Amino acid sequence: MNNLRFVKDGETDIAERKKRLRAYMKSRRADNENRDMKENLLTKNALSLVETLFEEKIAKGETLRCFCYLSYSSEAGTDMLVEDLKEKGVEVLCPRVEGKEMVAVELCEDCALSKWGIREPVGKAYTGEIDLIVLPLLAVDRQGNRLGYGGGYYDKFLQKHPKAVTVAYCYDFQIVQSVPTESTDKSVQYIVTDKRIERTKEKKKV
Repeated sequence: MNNLRFVKDGETDIAERKKRLRAYMKSRRADNENRDMKENLLTKNALSLVETLFEEKIAKGETLRCFCYLSYSSEAGTDMLVEDLKEKGVEVLCPRVEGKEMVAVELCEDCALSKWGIREPVGKAYTGEIDLIVLPLLAVDRQGNRLGYGGGYYDKFLQKHPKAVTVAYCYDFQIVQSVPTESTDKSVQYIVTDKRIERTKEKKKV
């Protein structure tokens, strides 16, 4: 686990700590090697978690809906995961940004590129229940605190889907000792990496 000594002792400026951690992880992730092998391991672990968590629902033949990001740049790759989920009959939804909000859209053949160059599915937004949400991130700690990119899209999306199981999907080196958090930041329940599947110690909702 990263100790992140570049975060100054006693520093209280959360925004500055987040900025420093983002810069470090972007650089670290860009230097990541053996991506194909790690994506294989990530996919295997994620599918194992899905089968464990939703064993009863799968056995009953009920529709399982998974919201999963479409990987971009140096993010942990999700293309293989998406394809394997679809092959298993899972309905895969992916993010599309509309103004200041993010919506879920079923992944079909057609995608467009956002202004950031990220693939986004075309079609009508889905507004029903979601079983599982797979999130991108720059860093996560074992309390389930996740560091995203600062736009707040996923935090607002998670607020609308409180019943969904949430998974931080990343490379193992992205697990850190502590992620600086604010009141609007939403924690996740599981961490899936190329080396582990782990239940976090997220704070219970009151």
